[in-house]
Amino acid sequence: MPRALVYNSQGGPEVLELVEVDSVFPQVGQVSVDIKAAGLNPFDFKLRSGIIPMPVEFPKVIGSDFAGVVTGVSANASYADGRPIHIGDEVLGWIDTGSMRDQSVVPITNIARKPADLGWELAGSLTTAALTAKASIDLMQPQRGDTVVVSAAAGAVGLVYSQLALKAGARVIGTASAGNHEYLRALGVEPVNYGAGLVERIQALATNGVTFAQDNWGREFIDDMLELGLPPEKICTIVDHKATAELGLSNPGRYERSAATLEQLAQDFATMDLVLPIERAFALTDFREAFELLESRHLRGKVVLIP
Repeated sequence: MPRALVYNSQGGPEVLELVEVDSVFPQVGQVSVDIKAAGLNPFDFKLRSGIIPMPVEFPKVIGSDFAGVVTGVSANASYADGRPIHIGDEVLGWIDTGSMRDQSVVPITNIARKPADLGWELAGSLTTAALTAKASIDLMQPQRGDTVVVSAAAGAVGLVYSQLALKAGARVIGTASAGNHEYLRALGVEPVNYGAGLVERIQALATNGVTFAQDNWGREFIDDMLELGLPPEKICTIVDHKATAELGLSNPGRYERSAATLEQLAQDFATMDLVLPIERAFALTDFREAFELLESRHLRGKVVLIP
């Protein structure tokens, strides 16, 4: 029988369990997929642990991002551009009912074609990081001559955001641990250590000032950017929604996910016009170890489960 990674109460990785579930079949407007890879996101553990105060209906299958092979299609199922979806197609996308399982049904609006040159691990890890970074870029619209500070620049969203900002012509200063500085520098990002003294380090680098900042970490970085002199609306956060409301920060909000945008971004990753490293891939049975690594928050790129 197929398996799914679920939890029945909120807490740490210990509340997760791998259980057998019924096989699934597509209804109108859906396809069924065999999942080949499912990327982990910080949202997954924050919701599971109760850090994000959202209602959860148990049992909850964890995860959202996936890549897999279509095994069944409903009548007239098609991609965003109108081309028909076929059994055997390789796809990527997101599943609102949880992606960390062997098989699932997915609304046709949530899938994009996987480029043949894009590996399963990366394809299964792209959706949230790529679309969140793109939504933040679209909101702040960096351009040539801008100087942008990006926190957690070696994390998944930070890496994609930094590359998109660089392509727009902006100068990017990224916070990261020392072990990630060489990697960021190779991408064109100017790395700085996070933590105490960050404001002074940025001032030493950006002698003509900073245009805006992208927060992928939390309140400590936001406070540093305010101390640096940035107006609240020039700080975009995807992490601290309380600070957004309190201070008037910018935020992409619950942006509308687009399968067409995801497909274009996937092509960019397939051609290596954009890159996103896989920190480590785990078998589905090693889920606790995978989440412990994710929750350490000191990663370069993505953690992925392979059913």
